[in-house]
Amino acid sequence: MPCICIKPSKMIMLLCVSFIVTMLTGCAGGGKDGEPPGGGGDNVKNERKHYVNFESVAVRPIATSPNGKRVYITNTPNQSLEIFEFNASGELEYLSAVSVGIEPVAVAVSGNGDAWVVNHLSDSVSIVAFDREEPYVRQTLLVGDEPSDIVFAKNRAFITTAHRGQHRNHASLKGVPGAGNPQLHSADVSRADVWVFDINNTDGGIGGIPVKIIELFGDTPRALAVTPDEEMVYVSILNSGNQTSVVHESVMCYGFEDDELGSKPCQVLDEKNSPNGLPNGMLPGGRTAPGVNKDGIPQPWTSMVVKYDSESGEWRDTKGRNFSNGIRFSLPDNDVFSIDSGTLNMKQAYRHVGTTLFNMAVNPSSGNVYVSNTEANNATRFEGPGIVGGSTVQGNIASTRITVIKPTENTVTPRALNRHIPYEVLKSDSAIKQHSIANPTQLVINEDGSTVYMAAMGSNKIAVYPTNQLEDDGYWDNNGIEFNPKTASKQYISVKGGPVGLLLDESRKKLLTYTRFDNSLVVVDLDKVTNQTRIALRNPEPAKIISGRSMLYDASRSSSNGEASCASCHIFGDTDHLSWNLGNPDSSNAKNPQPFPTFKFSTLGCDFVGPEEVSCQLLEILNGDGDRLTIASMKGPMFTQTLRGMSTHGHMHWRGDRSVGYFGTDVEKNMDEKTSYKNFIVAFEGLLGMDIELPDNVNAADKSLDVVTLEKDIDLFADFILSTQMPPNPIRPLDNGLSASAAIGRAFFLGERRSDGLAEDSNKNGPEQDGVNCEGCHGLNVEKGFYGTRGEIAHGGEVQIFKVPQLRNLYTRVGMFGLPDREGFLPSHTNEHQGEQIRGFGFLHDGATDGLINFLRGGVFDNGEEPCKEGNTPAHGCEFNAGFVGIPDEAVRQGLVDFMMEFDSDLAPIVGQQITLSNQPTNEQWDRLLLLEEKASTPFTSKILGGDVRECDLMANGLVSNTIRGYLFDHQLKVYQSDKKAEQVSVADMRKLIMVAGNALTFTCVVPGSGVQIAIDSDLDGRLNGDRRGI
Repeated sequence: MPCICIKPSKMIMLLCVSFIVTMLTGCAGGGKDGEPPGGGGDNVKNERKHYVNFESVAVRPIATSPNGKRVYITNTPNQSLEIFEFNASGELEYLSAVSVGIEPVAVAVSGNGDAWVVNHLSDSVSIVAFDREEPYVRQTLLVGDEPSDIVFAKNRAFITTAHRGQHRNHASLKGVPGAGNPQLHSADVSRADVWVFDINNTDGGIGGIPVKIIELFGDTPRALAVTPDEEMVYVSILNSGNQTSVVHESVMCYGFEDDELGSKPCQVLDEKNSPNGLPNGMLPGGRTAPGVNKDGIPQPWTSMVVKYDSESGEWRDTKGRNFSNGIRFSLPDNDVFSIDSGTLNMKQAYRHVGTTLFNMAVNPSSGNVYVSNTEANNATRFEGPGIVGGSTVQGNIASTRITVIKPTENTVTPRALNRHIPYEVLKSDSAIKQHSIANPTQLVINEDGSTVYMAAMGSNKIAVYPTNQLEDDGYWDNNGIEFNPKTASKQYISVKGGPVGLLLDESRKKLLTYTRFDNSLVVVDLDKVTNQTRIALRNPEPAKIISGRSMLYDASRSSSNGEASCASCHIFGDTDHLSWNLGNPDSSNAKNPQPFPTFKFSTLGCDFVGPEEVSCQLLEILNGDGDRLTIASMKGPMFTQTLRGMSTHGHMHWRGDRSVGYFGTDVEKNMDEKTSYKNFIVAFEGLLGMDIELPDNVNAADKSLDVVTLEKDIDLFADFILSTQMPPNPIRPLDNGLSASAAIGRAFFLGERRSDGLAEDSNKNGPEQDGVNCEGCHGLNVEKGFYGTRGEIAHGGEVQIFKVPQLRNLYTRVGMFGLPDREGFLPSHTNEHQGEQIRGFGFLHDGATDGLINFLRGGVFDNGEEPCKEGNTPAHGCEFNAGFVGIPDEAVRQGLVDFMMEFDSDLAPIVGQQITLSNQPTNEQWDRLLLLEEKASTPFTSKILGGDVRECDLMANGLVSNTIRGYLFDHQLKVYQSDKKAEQVSVADMRKLIMVAGNALTFTCVVPGSGVQIAIDSDLDGRLNGDRRGI
């Protein structure tokens, strides 16, 4: 058995522990006597209450020191950088751990030996120095929202972030190119940011001053790569899209192409033409057939997904019909950018690389760029067997690829790695999956450029490919010797635990691998790949999170072909930012059991105007069959919802249709989230293509062992997902206040004036309420965990009844601009063709609305006190309301948009924020610390945290008198409790500690309830870290 030596910090004896190769528990720990605080080791036995999982997945988790002797690894759940060293025998010794920011996902080492750690949730970069006896954070750089990756080139650090975040607006960045207002409501804005710092000059401001924030015309970026000569830096977009979009349901012609209405062309309401559209603003007809399900029941007139055809320049449906006049923008599909590291200017944009881009590597020999990615199949319709609809995405959701970019030839060539899969076979032979690769993540290439290694999280494998096979078209032309996954898979390396990160050490013939399911470092011996040493890193996650995680990603478990998993669309438990038409015409309609308090709002037009009123006529086609309580089997396009933050919002899916299902139907309206999530069990067979025969319900007799096992696994999966939450809102100010405009919107949102329904109640149609303000539908109750919804359904003037959606993450859906005029809506301010845009999907259930301001132009929100304005007609909905009801003016309309962007959430915006202080802090830096202390003292209510807490727990960690110390702020006593039980430090004395030469303390606002474990008592056993270490 291989031996791993553990060399803790001073005063701890060197331990050497033997390991079985496949061992899942570790040898280095921070919770037992003789082990370093925060070190790698056994999973924490004492779980903290109300643990919050963010599901950040590592991008570049492993790095080595310049001399190659030390290994650094980001321990994402432990909020630390773990440090190992190769001993004389070539085995790893554990040295220590350094507390960094929340959710570290990437690390890179600069020329001077500092390790720069990217903290995904803290919006920061920790610079870890090694010039003292113990490593420590020397400085914390503040950057944009959700930074992901880092590389160095020409003494500059390049860091990817989203085009948002509080710090990009900070006064200290005035004059920095690219800093300032992210312009969330403006078209033609680049939304992929790369922060660039001079590594020799990181001082200034409250957290460093970047040289430049490079803005690229793409969506949020993820990975970076740099050429060996450091002349070029490559940037890839995570959710880059695939030139699909959606035509709004109120822009479409009536009906389906196979009925009388839909068989005829129609003209868009504004009569405008888009490039290559049919003459005179025409559309070719109704929605693509079929218009009925297997029972012959009419289905709702929904929006429709279209895809751009590059040869014709047209937006087409699956039948090839031209719907270009329904789309008012173009999508360049910029996926990967090259940046000149000297001038910091963008040199080239590479298109059509893939839909979801995970990671990149540059071949050191050829200079070609390899991109691990998947290509989504959302242009194909329907789940299920595909009999009535003629198509299905079952098992063919997103193909796994490596795309080769040849910069010298300016070519982009995708290589589908699972070309052995017969997608026409809905349930493949079990032998197929052993050759499949899923959820590709990090890539590394050997020194001579001949071999590329790729971590495949969803396959528990590391794929190994000769680079010449990926680059040479001759292996992909279906002629002669071909790339064959069945042959290639013989070189795959099996690594359990969900591998996501790689580092190749050719001198030692080792491949270091980080696995996310079990949070381990695995050392693979390349001479004998079955010889693996697994070191479990310290993990504070509760057992229910660890146990259920693999069900999100493991395609071998989820599908018969080994490629499809829930994470194929729900990227890292979030979204792929696409819409999919996953209705099933081979199934029957269902009945909706959910609470419907505004049920009679749908008939107000009938009751008070008459049958000729437009909204009354809409009732005939509502949900397809005219029944307000129908859940139609064909639902039309639906935007992929995040799986985060679902624990307090009722039933799942846009319509809440998981209120009905395998584990039960919620006839008692309990709105149990766990049962609802477990009802997704049917998707494993009907959508992912698992080879299983599910009975009708959980109570069926004589269930197979496979079915019983899946039921148990889905229970674990539900616990994991319902513990996964959204990050703090990066648009809302750090003081948890609101911008002036958002404050106007909030006042209306919660105010007395009704936004929908009648201005005053009437008994003509019964005693129930006839109108509501915004909050009347979009419930906002922090005690109950309602952030935009109470789990009820409502009729919002659309062709289906939907569950009222939550409103916490709307800022993530910015980037689509361009929308024709729609029936029932005031004219769109973006009805002229908007040119190139970043995203094909925007807001609402189907992503068909380009901006919230255009959603709020719906007739149901029209100011009832004003007549139709010049140029508007009743078709625009401007006569829908009457009296003191609706949005009164544009200032309030814009205020509502801004309020929804800054919407309340389960966590205060201060959570994750940091600052490192040493020597003589500036006034700005002292003010930052004061803000953190103030927020750690400010009451806050969050159901997921157990009720009444503070906005954050404030911890401090760092070097004091050449020793690493930890402190936790006590908001009641106004002191810092140290990691020694008998020691408390006053606020004034903490300032003095900071100013002592050589000291450096990093202050972090962590999730309420987590501070004790992270700062002073890593095992939650009452024995504080400092006392345990004997300092």
